[in-house]
Parts: sequence; structure tokens; C-alpha cells
Amino acid sequence: MTVVIMTVGTEGDIRPHIALGAGLAARGHSVRLAADPGFAPAITQAGLEFAPLTADFAGMMRRHPQALDGRSGAAVARVVVEETRRMAQHWPEEGMAAAKNATLLIGSGNVTLLAASLAERAGVPFIQTQLQPLEASRALPPVWFRPHSLPGSMNLMLHHALRQTAWLLTRSIANNVREKLHLSPYGLRGPWHDQRAKGTHILYGFSQHVVPRQPEWPERIAMPGYFIAPTPTAWQPPPDLEAFLKAGEKPVYIGFGSMLSSEAARLASMVQEAVQRSGLRAVVGSGWSGLKRFLDNTPDLHVVDSIPHEWLFQRVRLAVHHCGAGTAAAAVRAGIPTVPVPFVGDQFFWGWQLGRIGVATPAQAIRTMSASTLAEALRQATHPAMVQAAARLGQQVRAEDGVARAIKQMADWRLLEP
Repeated sequence: MTVVIMTVGTEGDIRPHIALGAGLAARGHSVRLAADPGFAPAITQAGLEFAPLTADFAGMMRRHPQALDGRSGAAVARVVVEETRRMAQHWPEEGMAAAKNATLLIGSGNVTLLAASLAERAGVPFIQTQLQPLEASRALPPVWFRPHSLPGSMNLMLHHALRQTAWLLTRSIANNVREKLHLSPYGLRGPWHDQRAKGTHILYGFSQHVVPRQPEWPERIAMPGYFIAPTPTAWQPPPDLEAFLKAGEKPVYIGFGSMLSSEAARLASMVQEAVQRSGLRAVVGSGWSGLKRFLDNTPDLHVVDSIPHEWLFQRVRLAVHHCGAGTAAAAVRAGIPTVPVPFVGDQFFWGWQLGRIGVATPAQAIRTMSASTLAEALRQATHPAMVQAAARLGQQVRAEDGVARAIKQMADWRLLEP
């Protein structure tokens, strides 16, 4: 079969789908992954065919750093809608090229409706793969809402209200794409009332041990687990990092991945002081903010560029991170506690949920975090009860093979040849 996967975003959006695509390819399917052009090398190195979709989330963050650093949810929504409108102008033409000869289309995130529309046009099956729990439930707040403990009826009401608001903000974008594909527009009530848009089935690419299946979720949702690709056996860490890891007690990890901060210098200084206050050693991920510009290596602090989290997190005692879906998954699988420092979007939800199940400290607000509050959070995350809870969760999650289970589920649904 020719399987076409469509997704755009940051590392945490693309890497899981590379893992899923590689698993499909290993079973003899032809796999094309349509994504941001910046991920082309990683996609082709995994043995998959690459197709471009116009998207540049790093550029979006560089252009709007203050809107995306946790200051205002309304500002984030405005930026995302404006940028998506600009990017989506190119998606019909690019999507048609990417979907050529597809016998199954898989869509995720911002391009879910693009994949659904292309599948409808071609008359082939469509599946959603989502890395967040997007269906309403009484126990969980909406993923894109800053979480609070609320009555179940309020969670349901908020979910439906926010989903409808999001649709009204993006309706013209989705329907402009459909018009260019010569398809009828989705109605005012939104695409989730249209079976063609929902698809027959949804794969949730996260563990049921982290977010338990909710009683309100329909049977068409499956939860196979995280989509994880093993670190290539040929990969070797930089010698200076290996030397640092061997030179003392197990360090902590501090990094904010694909998040950009307009106050990177302040953030770097804060991290350095917090490490000193805590008495711990630390590996600091420079990330898209470029923290290495403001930090020097010392016997107790070592700065790295891009290191596979699956490898590094096995060698640290806890992780301070932005709590994007991919980084949160890596920390969970490694069996280490998390100190969440969310910036935007679903990061607030993941920090909250990891705290609910006992493997994360309360989240640090990026705008009000100080060296003293970060140092205190580091101490909280080393408490034996949290360390033990994280280790138990890691064992449970590592026992899942999300990619293999997702592929088996698609075969059971008779959407893939066994």
C-alpha cells in the first residue's frame, strides 16, 4: 500500500510520525511523509519519501516571540490563525502532489482537515493520528485551555465552546482549501459533525498510563501508545558530553526545545543560578532560543545542541522542560520526574496531567520563574516518592510498543494489509 502521512509543526509533532512511518515501511508499505521542508533530511534518513508542506514554526516563533511566550492566550490564537492562513494558501497544490497514488491518508494536527479533504477527493480511507486527547471528557479540561480543577459539566462545556470558537476562527481557511480542491465547504457547526472530516478512526499517540481512556470517548478511538523511534545504533554522543556525564553524579537536564524566548539571556542566567543554588549538576539544552550564547561549560554545567532525548534522558535524574508532547513522552519513558515550564498551547495540559499522576512538580510560569523557584522545584523533583512514581510509570510505558500496536490496529480495522 501507499500510505501518506501529513503533519506539520515542531520536533514533537514530526518525530512521532517519522517513527510511525518507519514502522509501516518496515512492514513493506510505501510511505510518504508530507511535512515542513526543514524536516526533509530526518524523514529521508529514516527511509521515507518526503513531500513538502509549507510550514515554518521556527520562523513563526522568531517573528512573534512575545506572543508565544505564555503572556496571552488571545495573542497566541491570533498569531496561529494569521500564520496558518498564510501557510494554507499553498496546501491544496502541495497536498495534491503529496497524496498522489495514496491508498491510505493519515492526518495529524494542523493539517488533519487537509488530509481528510484529500482522502475524500480521492475516495480513499482516512485516519487521524493525534498526539493530544482532543475528545471531550468530564475529567479532562480542553487541551488548549490552561487547566484548572473544574466540575465535569464545566469541562464539557468549555471543550465544546472552545472547539466551536476555534472553528469559527479557522473556518474560512479550511473552506478555502476545500474550494481549491473542488469540494463543498464544511458547515457552520464545524467539521467534527461531518463523518468525512472525522474519519472512521482515530489513533491517539500517547500512553493510557499517562492519560487514561475516558468513558466519554467513542470506540473509534484507539490508544496504542507513544510513537517512538529508537535512537540509531550508529549514533554517538559528543565526547565532551560523555566525559561530563562520567565526571560526577547523574545530572539534571534543563532545556526548552523548540520554544523561543525574547528573554533568552535572562533565562540562561536564571538556569545557571538555579543549578548553583540546588547543588546539582546539569546538562542544558541550548534549543531554538540559543541558550549556549549566554552559558559557558563548567564542571557542574554542560551545554548541548541537539541530542536525542531517548538517549540523554536515560542518563539524567530529572528533566526541566517546556512539556511539549514529544519531550514529555521522552521523560515519561525514561522514568524520570519532570519540572514543567510551559510556554504555549498543549504544554500547560501535559504539565498539569503529569502533576496529577505524581511524576511532575507544579508548573513554573516562564514569566515569573526565578532562580530560587526553579532551584526549589529541582529539589521537589528529587523527592524519593516522585522518583519512585516516575520509575514505575516508565516501566509501564516502555512495555508498550506504540508503533507496532498502531499498525496492528489499522490492520484490525481493515485499513492496512496485514
